[in-house]
Amino acid sequence: MVKDFLVFLDAGHGGIDADGKYVTAPSKEFKHSKGTFHNGGWFYEGVFNRTLTDRVARKLRDLSIPYYMVSHEYKDTHLSYRVGLANWYAKKVKKSLYISNHANAGGGSARGFEIFTSPGRTNSDKVAELHWDNVKDLLGDRIARYRSDKSDGDHDKEARLYVLTRTSMPAILVEHLFFDNYEDAMQLMDDEIIERFAEAQVRTIIEAQSIL
Repeated sequence: MVKDFLVFLDAGHGGIDADGKYVTAPSKEFKHSKGTFHNGGWFYEGVFNRTLTDRVARKLRDLSIPYYMVSHEYKDTHLSYRVGLANWYAKKVKKSLYISNHANAGGGSARGFEIFTSPGRTNSDKVAELHWDNVKDLLGDRIARYRSDKSDGDHDKEARLYVLTRTSMPAILVEHLFFDNYEDAMQLMDDEIIERFAEAQVRTIIEAQSIL
């Protein structure tokens, strides 16, 4: 068993089951009037979340950085189960980090990237700031907008989301652009964009070990 550091990866929501059915809430899908996504014009957030998270996992494996996937291959498992897994295994290691990957939705006109942490000043804020800088460095002006809340001096937004408030370790939730905006959705299908998001996350994980 790993004793020093463990990363918990969470691909948000559900994916596509063996019968080809998208097994998650209708709010996590959007049909565009043009373009080809996961099923014709349909963009499935849960599928993107797994594509990105699997890319991060492969990179961590190549670097021999321990990780545990708390999300299922395709099932939309309850948040309490995902968090429960992380909290149990976190007791066995000195340091750990939880990252929940998502894409956003905002009515079609909203665009951009944002990171969420729990309210208050915690180590999660430090990790979020590292990730903000790594995404900016690797994606730069490829992203139409970086959405932030600097009222408390850093770039992350704060919310009482389950995976942020119930985890026993520092946790961030990353919203990778808006899947119901056509331009953002096209970027989320771009392999280079996915690669850069994944690389940014791995760099954040490496750097976070020294501040946790």
